[in-house]
Amino acid sequence: MLRMARRQIKQLLGPAIRQYRSGGHELSPAHWGLTVTALGHLACDSVSLASLREKWGSPLHVVLARRLRENASEFLAVNGLGRTRAEIFYSYKSNPVPGVLQLLHGLGIGAEVISEYELWLALKLGVPANRIVFNGPAKSTTAIHNAVAQDILLLNVNHREEIDVVAMVARALGKRPRVGVRVAASSGWSGQFGLSIGQGEAFAAIKQVHESGVLELTAIHCHVGGMLRSAQQVLGYVGEVLALADRVRNELGVELAILDFGGSLATPTVAGISEFDRRLSMAFQVPIPAPVPDAMISIREYVQCAVEKVEAHYAATARRCPRIFFEPGRAMTGNTQILITSVLSLNAQDPKPGWAILDAGINLAESARSEFHHILPASRMQGERTLRYRLAGPICSPGDVLSWSALLPELAIGDALAIMDAGAYFVPFSTSFSFPRPAIVMVDGSDVHLLRRAEIFEDIIALDRVEQPTNEKCQALQ
Repeated sequence: MLRMARRQIKQLLGPAIRQYRSGGHELSPAHWGLTVTALGHLACDSVSLASLREKWGSPLHVVLARRLRENASEFLAVNGLGRTRAEIFYSYKSNPVPGVLQLLHGLGIGAEVISEYELWLALKLGVPANRIVFNGPAKSTTAIHNAVAQDILLLNVNHREEIDVVAMVARALGKRPRVGVRVAASSGWSGQFGLSIGQGEAFAAIKQVHESGVLELTAIHCHVGGMLRSAQQVLGYVGEVLALADRVRNELGVELAILDFGGSLATPTVAGISEFDRRLSMAFQVPIPAPVPDAMISIREYVQCAVEKVEAHYAATARRCPRIFFEPGRAMTGNTQILITSVLSLNAQDPKPGWAILDAGINLAESARSEFHHILPASRMQGERTLRYRLAGPICSPGDVLSWSALLPELAIGDALAIMDAGAYFVPFSTSFSFPRPAIVMVDGSDVHLLRRAEIFEDIIALDRVEQPTNEKCQALQ
């Protein structure tokens, strides 16, 4: 009885709430540099994204090379008023696909790594040691040893205990590594990430590095975390870093050579989902509000406002401007990749249309549980989007839902959907939960390159010891 009453309430209130909360306007495919073919297929440089499934399978990650180059160009374009050019280091953890990384490195982008594996990968891909920044809250002694031995550009310590380890390794190797200290501003992440500026922990660590005798105090590193969307947010934490740099100069006599401002710039078409919006969407199929891209600071504006603030600060006291680093992740690659998925079945319920079951779920798009991502009907772009589907993945879990209210044309089995902005954290967070992970291809003009083949079953158990069944065991199972 209670269940029926709840259902009736949802049916009565749902239309009114959905009308009040429309979810925002639809974006044209042109926003991502895409087009629509005569057949109504979403396309990049005349290549139908839905048609790629025929050769590479579904689901499928599609990297847009032109978009990657455009983003890299925007990060590298800024010259400050004092002719300072920011140096850019891509955050490997965001999308550690070698083909993507190599394209960025070829454009002049360095590597920002957080683990021994990522350091190894950067070196394997041919990144010079003087173009590598090593961050992270959990560096092993072996990782620190390799970083110091390779004489990388910058090693940023995350906590005070790490300073002693770096100093020990430096003495053992007879090296004097360039060291920065990760600090936590008044806004953004703290806790396990860096040392508080306001509470004095950051300066104490900086002083410890300076007095170690074997470490070269080089930088302050401040990665605020979250998603930066406005110049005000950027200028706020940049100002705190500058004030700390002044204190280092005044009290320790050290003019820092590098100010590293991390990343955290948002992808314009992606935003976090609040708990209120998530619950409203689950209960009444209310669309999650889409972010307004034009209301967000652009890549070029982001870099420029930080660079000009640093330049002006140092020019006011006739001091030489330090090198300025940025470590973009999602802002560099987030909107350069698409996850193509196919409709496996349609579970119509009342009120219709009900559920669409896809071959990609939280195993490949875990970020979609906490972030809004546009979902486009990749094989039905000319259809009128009037129906609201609940989109679920193939995992046997009630939590495997990518959208509780996706506005789409009437779907048929086999249709392709495009989960947009899948270039940050989709690949590294993916799992082989019951299904092999898909291939990754890059569309570059009219060419399509395979960056990573799809997993096969044997890949999933390649590290396991599997005994071949004997005749006796087979008979026992029967």
